[in-house]
Amino acid sequence: MGRADVYSQPDAPDPLLPAELVRELAEPHLPSDLRLSDGMVVDESGGEARVYLFNRADVGGGVAVKTQRPHRLRPRTSLAKEAALLAALAGPLAGRIPAVHGYDRVDTAEGPVELIVMSRVPGRPVCRTTIGRPARSELLRQLADVLREVHALDPADLVASGLLPADEGVVGLRSRLEPNFADLAEKLEGRPASWPLTVSPSRVSALALDALPAGPTQPVVVLHSNPGITHTFVDPAGALSGLIDFGDAYASHPALDLRSWPDPDDRVELRRHYLDGDTAIADWDAVWTSAMIYADMAALSGPPAQAERAAADLRERLHHV
Repeated sequence: MGRADVYSQPDAPDPLLPAELVRELAEPHLPSDLRLSDGMVVDESGGEARVYLFNRADVGGGVAVKTQRPHRLRPRTSLAKEAALLAALAGPLAGRIPAVHGYDRVDTAEGPVELIVMSRVPGRPVCRTTIGRPARSELLRQLADVLREVHALDPADLVASGLLPADEGVVGLRSRLEPNFADLAEKLEGRPASWPLTVSPSRVSALALDALPAGPTQPVVVLHSNPGITHTFVDPAGALSGLIDFGDAYASHPALDLRSWPDPDDRVELRRHYLDGDTAIADWDAVWTSAMIYADMAALSGPPAQAERAAADLRERLHHV
């Protein structure tokens, strides 16, 4: 845990819920014609939430019951926010994001449980597949279409409700990025063998932050936060089947949603599809450059081929700050 994440109750119990209880919690929220199969699978990522997966007993598809892990509760993660966002995006993104059946907080014998009941997105995450070109380019085009719909959602009501944090202006943007860069620089300085430049990670972080626009930026938009290879799902042919996990969503500059893919070539391709022929203004590109520097620094601790590409991109980005 670094400066950017503070868990509010790190010693809280985190029980694995029995299937009978999860079913009991989910069923009041399900449509009357939807029946769950007997088996349950626990998808345990070790992150802020745990997901219990059921198949449908009648037709294909399934149901996911996502619960907040109490000991990993942090200010930027919220199942209530995720449920509200999925409901707000259900029209434009039907079939490409989970459909929410219900959200609840319940006191049980296992302790208080916060949960979302939603449809399962079919397919597998990109991180568990191999997708070559041109299928990968088409996938990134499809993801760019989804992100434009997310960014088109008016954030005003969600921000006013307190559910959606917002980075207002340059000060807000810098306040979000500064602790993340500090955490990353500290990590890299503790692993000097993985750092390819003569200039220090702390100095690169400072240069990236100084490259941010000096004046007001464009109005904030709703961001997924991490639409990367873990949360982007694909079918067997490599086509987009859905985008999951909106629990860390916030409102900020749209370029920040294009930094999550570890391969810089993927990020550049996603940007190209996102802009869809438009030319980015200078301030937009300044935020994009800072975001790319951050993503390259984060990728340096990955597999050797990934780290090599990230190092080359990082050197190039530093010519523009």
